Amino acid sequence: MFSEFIVKISIMCQSTLLQEALRRYLKDNLSNFEDCDFIISDIRLKTDKPICLIDSSQKADIKKPFTQTSLLKDLQNFYYSKIKAAKITANPMPNNLLENPELKMQIDSILEEFSRKIYQTLKKHEK
Repeated sequence: MFSEFIVKISIMCQSTLLQEALRRYLKDNLSNFEDCDFIISDIRLKTDKPICLIDSSQKADIKKPFTQTSLLKDLQNFYYSKIKAAKITANPMPNNLLENPELKMQIDSILEEFSRKIYQTLKKHEK
């Protein structure tokens, strides 16, 4: 799923069936609790690690029921909106860099390429 980025995920679900389904879909990205980037859970946990909540409510990061494609899309959204965004805001850029038009064009080009790769990855796993 996130093979280019090596995202490490720990699954801690109360539902055994849900736990096993997630393990099967995410087998290449599974990690132990200590080394993971975030945790997928169907219950709220008290931890310093980011929690990707799986539930049928609108507030859930992963909505149930899900398909493999929708799971990957929801995980991607969670990762880039909560995990990567937190890392980026923790290291703010100086304003003079943000105002450089040449740098802005380079960043836009990188973002377009990145978006294209994400789309290709999703299409590849859509089967």
